[in-house]
Amino acid sequence: MRRRRFLQGLAGATLALPALELFGRPEARAQTSPPRLLVYYLPNGRRPEWWVPSSNVNGLIFPAESSALQPYADRALSLVGLDNTAATASPGAAHAMGTATVMTGTAMPDLNGLKNNVSLDQLVAQAHGSDTRFRSLQWSAGEPGPCDVGGSSCAYTQSVSWAGPSQPLIPTIDPSAAFDRLFNGNTDGLSGPEAEVRKRSLGSVLDHVRDDARDLESRLGVDDRARLEEYFTALRELEKRLGDAGPTCEVPESGPGGALDYPSRVQAFHELIRFALSCDQTRVLSFMIEFGLSGRSHDFIDAAGGHHALSHYGSTAQYERLRRLERWHSEQVAHLLSLLSSPDEDGHSLLDETLVLVMPSMGEGSSHNHARNCPLLFGGGASFRTDGRQIVFDGADRLANLHVTLLEAYGIEGSFGLDGARFGDDGDAVISGILS
Repeated sequence: MRRRRFLQGLAGATLALPALELFGRPEARAQTSPPRLLVYYLPNGRRPEWWVPSSNVNGLIFPAESSALQPYADRALSLVGLDNTAATASPGAAHAMGTATVMTGTAMPDLNGLKNNVSLDQLVAQAHGSDTRFRSLQWSAGEPGPCDVGGSSCAYTQSVSWAGPSQPLIPTIDPSAAFDRLFNGNTDGLSGPEAEVRKRSLGSVLDHVRDDARDLESRLGVDDRARLEEYFTALRELEKRLGDAGPTCEVPESGPGGALDYPSRVQAFHELIRFALSCDQTRVLSFMIEFGLSGRSHDFIDAAGGHHALSHYGSTAQYERLRRLERWHSEQVAHLLSLLSSPDEDGHSLLDETLVLVMPSMGEGSSHNHARNCPLLFGGGASFRTDGRQIVFDGADRLANLHVTLLEAYGIEGSFGLDGARFGDDGDAVISGILS
C-alpha cells in the first residue's frame, strides 16, 4: 500500500471532549492511559504440542509449529490450562459455547434467544473508549458458514464481543468496508463538496432528533429515561464520527481491494489494525481470524479439508494438514506482532502500549477440551509481566479469573458477573503473576 499523510476529518467531534487529550502526543497519553486491548481469536482449539511453549531459565521456547512467535517470546506470557467453566456448563454445542463464552465467562441457561453477558473487551471499551472516535471495533477475516448444531444461535459462533446479554457485536468481514469506515467517515465514499454536503445533512438530522428527544425526556419514567440515555450515547458516538479535525499519522493512499483471497484478507486486516491503533481511532479491538466452527479449507498451504473436520482428524494425513494449518495461524499472529513492534522515531512501538490477548476458542479441539485453554499475552507495557514467563494451572484456575485480572489492570471497579461474581459466572480472584 502506498501511504500519505493523514487527512483531516477522521477523529470525531471535539466539543464534548475535556482538555482535548485525543489530540496530544501518543507517548504523552501512554503515561496516563492503560494499554490498548487487542483480542485475537483462534477457532477450533489448539493442539498443545504445537502451541504451548516450553519454559526454562532462558525463557519461552515455542514448538516448531509456532516458532514464528519465537522473536516475541521475551515479550510474551504463556498461560496453560485455564478452565472455561462457562462453556462446559452451557447446554449448546461445544464450538458455539466455547466461542460465545471465551470473553464473557457466562454460561447460557438455555438456547431460547440470546442469553450471554457483556464481554471483557466491552467493559474496557466502556471505561476507556470515550476519547477515541470508535469506542471499540470488531473485525473478522471469516465468512458466515454453518452455525453450530443443537439450536445454538449463529451469533454464538460469529462473535466474541458482546455489549450485553442480547447484544452480540458481529464483526465486519470486508477489509475495504472497514477501511472506508475508518478513513472515509460517514460520507458514503464521497469526497470534496459532495462529502461536505453529506456531513452537513447528517448533522442537521442529529440536531432535530436531539431536540425532539430532549422535549420528550421530561415526560418519561425512570426506565424510559435509561433507554433514552442509551440513545443519547449513540448520538454522541455518531457526532464524533462526523467531526472535522483529526490527528496526523501515516495512512494508506487507498483501501484494500474488494476481491482479495483469504490470506491477503487476513493480512489486510492486520494492516488496518495497525492503522486503527496508531491513528488512535480506537483503543479496543477484537479480531477473529475465522468464526467458531470454521470449516475453511486452507488449500493454499496444502491443508485441504474443512478446519473443523481436520481438528477431529481420523488419519495421519489429516493430522499433518492440521499441523500445517495451526502453523499458518501462528505465522499470522507473528505477522501482526511484527507490525505492532516496529519502533517509531522515539523508539516506542504499538506493542509497548497494547496488550495483545491471543485467545483460542478452547484447548485441544478434537475432544472439545474447555478445561485446558492456553491463551498467550504479548506486550502491554509496564502493566503486565509479559517477560518470557509461563504460568501452568492444570485446570485448577478458571478462565474468568484471567478476565478479573485484566479488569484489575485496567482499573475497572465493580462486579459484572452473576450472583456477585466479579466477572462471568465464577470469576472472583486476581491471578498472581500476571500483573506488574
